[in-house]
Formats: sequence, C-alpha cells, structure tokens
Amino acid sequence: MFPRDVYTFFDEDEQTWRGRNVPPLCNPNQGVGQLVWRLLDRAPWKIAQISAETNRRVTYHEMRLRSIRVAQNLSAIVGIEKGDMVTIVARNNENVAPIVFGCFMLGTPMNTLDPGFHREDFAHMFESIKPKLVICEGDLVDEMVGAFEMVGIEPELIVFGPRINGYGKVDDLLVETGTEKYFLPVNIDDPANELAIVLCSSGTTGRSKGVCLSHSLCVANMTGIWTCYESDRVLCLSSLYWISGIGTLMTATAAGATRIITTVPFSAGMMISLIEQFRVSVIFFPPSHALAILNEPTIGMADFSSMRMVLCGGGPVSADLKRSFEMYLPKGRLHVVYGLSELGGAGCMSEIAYKNGSVGILSNGVVAKIVDEEGNALPFNEEGELFVKSQFIFMEYYGNPEATEEMKSEDGWLQTGDIARVDEDGLFYIVDRKKDIIKYAGYQISPTEIEMVIMKIPGVVAVCVTGIPVPGNDLPVALVVKALDSEVTEEKIIETVAENMVDFKHLRGGVYFVNAFPMTPSGKILRRTCRDIAVELYNETHN
Repeated sequence: MFPRDVYTFFDEDEQTWRGRNVPPLCNPNQGVGQLVWRLLDRAPWKIAQISAETNRRVTYHEMRLRSIRVAQNLSAIVGIEKGDMVTIVARNNENVAPIVFGCFMLGTPMNTLDPGFHREDFAHMFESIKPKLVICEGDLVDEMVGAFEMVGIEPELIVFGPRINGYGKVDDLLVETGTEKYFLPVNIDDPANELAIVLCSSGTTGRSKGVCLSHSLCVANMTGIWTCYESDRVLCLSSLYWISGIGTLMTATAAGATRIITTVPFSAGMMISLIEQFRVSVIFFPPSHALAILNEPTIGMADFSSMRMVLCGGGPVSADLKRSFEMYLPKGRLHVVYGLSELGGAGCMSEIAYKNGSVGILSNGVVAKIVDEEGNALPFNEEGELFVKSQFIFMEYYGNPEATEEMKSEDGWLQTGDIARVDEDGLFYIVDRKKDIIKYAGYQISPTEIEMVIMKIPGVVAVCVTGIPVPGNDLPVALVVKALDSEVTEEKIIETVAENMVDFKHLRGGVYFVNAFPMTPSGKILRRTCRDIAVELYNETHN
C-alpha cells in the first residue's frame, strides 16, 4: 500500500504535493527558551544525556539547572543581553546542551560553527555575524584569536575545559546563583520573526552562508523530525553546526529521550561499540558512515538488536545500501532523510513509504512541486528543480540579501537547487544538485546516476563522479575508493558503466583510485574539491 491520499496529497489545480496537515508537536507561538524551560521540567528524574567517554549521566533536572545558570551568568558575568550574538564552536561535550538551552532562555541568538573549520572559515563567518561572545573548545583558542584578527573584531572568549591564557571558562557559567527557582526565560514577543539561531549552509560547493531560523521555526520543525519516544537512546555525531545535530538535540529533548554523546571523531569500530554498549535505539548519520560500518570487518559479530531506527541523510542513499544495512537490523529499519537547513528539519523521509532510490514522502506540513527552467510545474516522473515550503522557513541568509533572493521566492518557495522527480504515489527522488550536473554533447548527466551503477561493482567502497571541463564539454570522471583486498580495475569500472549506460554517460574522463574523499565534518563529500582533484589527476595523465 502506498500513502497517496492518506499521508501525502496531490492538488490537481496547483500541481503541488503536500504532507499531512498535522499541527506541530509544540506550539510555535513561543520562544525556544520558553519551551525548553518547560520541557526540561516534565520528568526531572529521567536521564537526558550520557557521555560515552566518562559514562557521566545528566538528568533532566540537572540539565535544567545548568541551563538556567548559564542564562543567569551570561547576563550577570559577561553582560550578554537579548539580541546579542553568541557563537558556539564545540564538539558534543556534556556542557554544550546547557550552553545552547541557556542562550535560548536568555533570548540571545546563536551561531553554531563546526570545530573542524579552518581559520579562514571561522573568519568568513565572523565577518558577517560579528558575535559579542564566542564559546569554544580549548584547543581552538589560537584559531579563534587568529580569526578575530583577520576580520578586526574583539569578542569575549570563553572556553570549555580549563582556563587558558586568562580567558573565561564555561565552568564559570555553571556556578550556583541561588536564584534558579525564581528564573523565568526571556519572553519572545514575535517568535515567527525573531532570530533564534544561525546555522550554516553545508558549503559543499562554496563558502557557507548563515541560515537564519526563527523561534517559531525551531519550535515547529525541530521538535519532531522523526517519531521519537522517551524510551529511546539517541546517537548522532554531528556537531550543532549541522541541522542533524541541533535537530537531534531538540527532537530528543522534546520526547524526553536520552542522548548518547561523544567528542571522539567517527570510526566504524567506535560507532559499533557505542551502539552495543549503550543499547542505542535511534542513530542519525550520513551514508558515508553507513558504508564504513558495512565495511568494518567485525560487522558480522555486531549486536544491533537494540536499534529500531537508523536515519540516514546528507547524501545519496542507494537501495542497495539501505538493504545491506537492514540485514544487520533484526528489529529495525533504515530510513532515508532529505533535510534542509533552510527548512529547519526534514522535507522528506521514508519512514512511512519507500521505493528503490526514493527519499520517501513529504513530512507533515511540507508542500512541494517539481518545476522546469521557467518555473512551470512538471507532471509525474519528469525531472526538474524541487521547490518546497512550509508554514515556517528560514528568515534570510545573514547579511546576504542576494543569496536570500536566489534561494527564496517572493511567494515563499525554497528553490532548493536539487534536481528531483515525484511519482504518481507521491514518493520523491533526488536526482542531483543542479550545480553538480555534468553537461556533455548537449546532454545533462546526473553524477548520482553513474555513481549508483559503479557502487554495484564488488570491491567499490565509495565513489564520486564529477566532470573534467574541456572546451565545449564536461568529461565524466570517477574518483573511487576501493576495499583493501579489492582487485577492481579502472578498465572494469569503465566497462561496467559502458554496458549499463547510454553513450553520452560513459566515463570519458577516466577512473582514478584515491584513498579517501575530502569531507565536510559531518561526512558529506566536498564535490568541488573532488572535482579539483580529478582535474589535477586528469591533467597529470594527459600532459
């Protein structure tokens, strides 16, 4: 059974699809801090988070106290007021959540950046954001100071961990005030139009942009990204820079679930160990992590019996990857997630329905259409650009009206830049990024389409297809990561593509084996960097 007219609906007149008109889990007519202040007090004895490195457990009561103290001390000690910008650069340590919640309660907007950034990336964001306060990991102090000097700003700096060079430390924000029980979060007068958080666009094809999300959007779209229960133990390695990171924090907190946190970078062995040790029931990761786990030699002995839901997004998830991973989930399923920072959550998910290669159906409250170059809605199964909207979408790109206008239409549509199609049952298929399309002999080629063919070849672990620019054309080329014991060859890959695809999609740029791909901190392939690598390798072999 497919979900049309039950979970997803087609408007013949408008030629649009929409998810169910289900009210948000929480009332969006309030500030995020006002909501969190109440959520943390519902079941104070429950465990809110467990730190994997120390096994330190924090109850919802303790989380609430820490968050209130952060709000009070940010105001009293640092002088932060409603409207001041605070930047947070941190891994998932045990005090990140109370810092975030405390800022929400104080009504001060946040900008979350990834600790894996380079100094130039920090400076790029600081130049537009101009934070009054930066809170970062101790090992990033030199990078922060260097970035401040590059753009000529002098914000306050507070570090997680021990005091460094006289800078304040987060522990100072957690000291008792004696007035916690009298605290009330700052009232947000117009939550639909007041800034709560500035996330970043993924930056896979260029410099990141600051995605401004309102309080109403965060309350409506982030508190129910998936069906979460208070009995769940949730694991997500993404920092709060990513919508998956902040979305996991908000959804798990709204459900009263327990989050498993760690500051250790991803490895397949570590991830398997955490799932087994803490009996994780929900996990959120990119397809590159799923592939790495499947190629871990100990996967056959792993105990995934606690897992009921694997959420996988941030890149193409093939039907083969989904099926392969589900072989190790005796009680669970892998669900494909298509999300956007500008939407503040999931646009589509395969939790209700799935067909091979799809990203499922629209999430509750989301409307979408597929359009041609002129903006005309296309019929079923025709490829075009995906437009989406919901009651709340991002406000703007911080300090970048040109990019905002390019992304958001006058009538409220998000112009995603993704090439997609939708079938007659309302299931959506993401074909490629509009900017990643390869053009050869007048034809448009989807890199993902070629990648899916190559991924079926035994011994191929990962692949990125891009184009080599030559006069009048892009030559399709594949960068391939192969298994250590694999004997797959360049010729085998070229022949397989030639046998399965029309002539203009053949790998005229060749195949190059690499040890790994350049990745964003959350595991997305940096396609522009991969293209530069491919061009360099191509030029070396053709000079």
